[in-house]
Amino acid sequence: MEPRTFSFLIDGEGRRFFGPGPLALLAGVRTTGSLSASAKAMGMSYTKAMRILHDAEHALGVPLTVRSIGGEKGGSSSLTPEGEDFLNRYDAWRQGVTAAANAGFSAAFAGIGGVPRLGCVVMANGEATRFGRQKLVEPLRGRAVVSHTLDALVSSRLDVVVSTRWERVRAVCEARHVACVEPAGALQSQTIWAGVEALGERAGYLFVQGDQPLLSSASVEALLDEFAAHPACVARLAWQGRAGSPVIFPGNLREALLGLEGDVGGGELLRRNPDLAATTRLVEARAAAELDDIDTPSDLERVTEELAALREATESGQDIWPVADAENGAQGGPGSSL
Repeated sequence: MEPRTFSFLIDGEGRRFFGPGPLALLAGVRTTGSLSASAKAMGMSYTKAMRILHDAEHALGVPLTVRSIGGEKGGSSSLTPEGEDFLNRYDAWRQGVTAAANAGFSAAFAGIGGVPRLGCVVMANGEATRFGRQKLVEPLRGRAVVSHTLDALVSSRLDVVVSTRWERVRAVCEARHVACVEPAGALQSQTIWAGVEALGERAGYLFVQGDQPLLSSASVEALLDEFAAHPACVARLAWQGRAGSPVIFPGNLREALLGLEGDVGGGELLRRNPDLAATTRLVEARAAAELDDIDTPSDLERVTEELAALREATESGQDIWPVADAENGAQGGPGSSL
């Protein structure tokens, strides 16, 4: 499955007067120096070519071609300065529309009809110095913290890779058949590089903190929907207008992500580019707790209590957070591995 985009212009009365056909006709005039020859090459009658030209000139209010009489080969035609300018502008617009449509197509149809899924990098490479031990494998209601995070990422629209140097984290992920990649070092930029390089070129890259166990699949899907509608923009989960994690970066920022250096993440791109930051789309989470991460043992205790409350809400009919089997854990779905 692939898109085909055709860009047309209409006049003030709603009639189409310019599109791929007239573009080809005038491009042929530019090449051959003859409206008749251009029309013939397209299998078009000269009368139809004249009508197309007349309609376009009438709509624009300027002449697009000029005809020269006589000469060794008889009459000839060429584009006027206005015609050259219009063709250049239309072609630039057409290319922009096509590029935007292709990006939108790849984001909207990710994972179906042979369209590549969006990439998802789970950031699971930190030292956990404030916690005092590897927090991502700490038990949270019978399962590792990172396993709860992975519950929210089982989506047909995502290929997930966990970026981590820690063997115990890899063991949890591999038990769920979720792919892992090992960064070269501990820096945030290195964590990003490893994940993005493993995923290859994608229409978008979703970055998720591994210690975000209350994240819901519903909020992730809402974030993916927002990105599908605005594929040129960064999209972030938020609570009451306060931006947080996860965050999706458009695929055209891949090289910028790979160009990060030092202990910085994707937020550095937003700090460097105010225009990019200004167009960021915020998606409200289902609850404030979804944006919580775990830095200390007391954070884990608080999250444990919040998860218990959320499970009670789920059991009462509010199906917002995923409930997995405490012994075996939720297994990765079709979008859970590379």
